[in-house]
Order: sequence, then C-alpha cells, then structure tokens
Amino acid sequence: MNGKKYKLYPLKLNHLFTRAYRKGKSYGSSTMVLYVLSGRDRDRTLLGITVSKKRGKAVVRNRVKRHLREAYRYYLPNLKNGKLIVIVAKQPAVDADFTVIRDELGYLLGKATLLEDSK
Repeated sequence: MNGKKYKLYPLKLNHLFTRAYRKGKSYGSSTMVLYVLSGRDRDRTLLGITVSKKRGKAVVRNRVKRHLREAYRYYLPNLKNGKLIVIVAKQPAVDADFTVIRDELGYLLGKATLLEDSK
C-alpha cells in the first residue's frame, strides 16, 4: 500500500441502509450478501455492516463485524469511490475462517465491479 492511509467511512443513517436494501443491487455468497447503491455524488464510499441477533450473542456478532470490516479494509485501496455498500452477514459467516470471508468479499466486490484494475 506504499504508506498511504485509507480511511473507512461508516454508514450510520437508517434511511441510507433502507435505500440500499430497496434500490441497490445485491450480490450473494455463502457467508454474506452485498448491497451496492451507486450514483452518489460523494468522493468516498460508505460502508455499513449488519449482523442479525439470530447469528448469535454480542461477542459472536462483534467478531463477525470485525472480520468483515478487516476484509473490507484489505480491498479499500482498490475500491471505487461514490458508493453505498451494505454487507449483511449470513449464518455460515459465524463459523467461517477470516480468509474465507476475505476471499468471498473480494469475489463479491469484483462481481459488483467495484474494484479498480490494479496493475
């Protein structure tokens, strides 16, 4: 990453989550669903992560969120700007290894054409 810092911008407003669910395009894998809403006139990409209470108690949900956030941070230098991204964890994400989560997130970001071509 040649020393450059990349900041993660969290998505916090409920109406933006709802807009991403309703109007965004979804991409699914075995451990997560990725919702992407484009057309935002921002110079940054906002990330929201959702882990339902059905997935486990607070310790488990927070661990899944940490894994998803770190996997997203791995792809952050190659990510396009101006998007709303919401990641919803599925039940297999609870028992999945971090490398599986990271690889599946990379697959979904590529499928959604959110990654810039790295040389």
